[in-house]
Amino acid sequence: MTTARAIALFDQVAPVYDELLPFFTGFGQQHIEWLAPVHGTRALDLGAGRGALTAALLARGCQVTAVDCAPGMVERISTQYPQVHEARVMDAHQLDFPDNSFDLVCAGFVVHLLDDPAVAAREIRRVLTPGGVFSFSLPGAVEAAPEWEFYGALFREFQPLIPVGEGRLSRPLDEEQFLAAGGFTGVGAITIEQRLPVPDADTFWNWGLSHGSRAFFDALPADARTRFEARVRAELATMDPIVFAAGAKLWRGASPA
Repeated sequence: MTTARAIALFDQVAPVYDELLPFFTGFGQQHIEWLAPVHGTRALDLGAGRGALTAALLARGCQVTAVDCAPGMVERISTQYPQVHEARVMDAHQLDFPDNSFDLVCAGFVVHLLDDPAVAAREIRRVLTPGGVFSFSLPGAVEAAPEWEFYGALFREFQPLIPVGEGRLSRPLDEEQFLAAGGFTGVGAITIEQRLPVPDADTFWNWGLSHGSRAFFDALPADARTRFEARVRAELATMDPIVFAAGAKLWRGASPA
């Protein structure tokens, strides 16, 4: 199952996750700025990773519970953010919390990795208070960055070399259907982006190996991976400076009051 592969990979990359470029940190800050939770909000960071959303929630005075399926992530978030109310290893499909436990549930770049998003959506609604908010982010397009079109094109070009059932961890998701499956109302969405300065090609390549994209690279035959890396480095050599353009889409819905 995708989730089982994701657990193994994210446990492996936990020591370097979001360390090389502040990709998730930047999007996490924008996400919580959009939600603007008030001081004292009981918040659940679902699939917390190294704590991009947790940090932004704590900065606003929220009472934060962080859960992730990868033990390595939970261990590190517990160490880095001792002020977290609770950090636990947990499956999003089966949340070990009573009904009406949280005012806000947020998930950063997680829901498109789930084996059964509809089950998770119902669980999220169950643990939310009436009128509580569920919000999540997904990778998105970025405007006015033609120099980065090569990167997505490379993934599409090399995809046929990946054995069936390996490679990408994500799967297509109908966001509105996902929210509807949980009975959420008042659905809204915005697109955001960030431009990340990259010191050099080594940093960018190692960053790609530090998060979910590693599943794709590890599934490539050795010679194909070498060619993929060489193509990336050749494109980066044309950029001065290297500034990575990345986009995301934020969604939110409310649990009926």
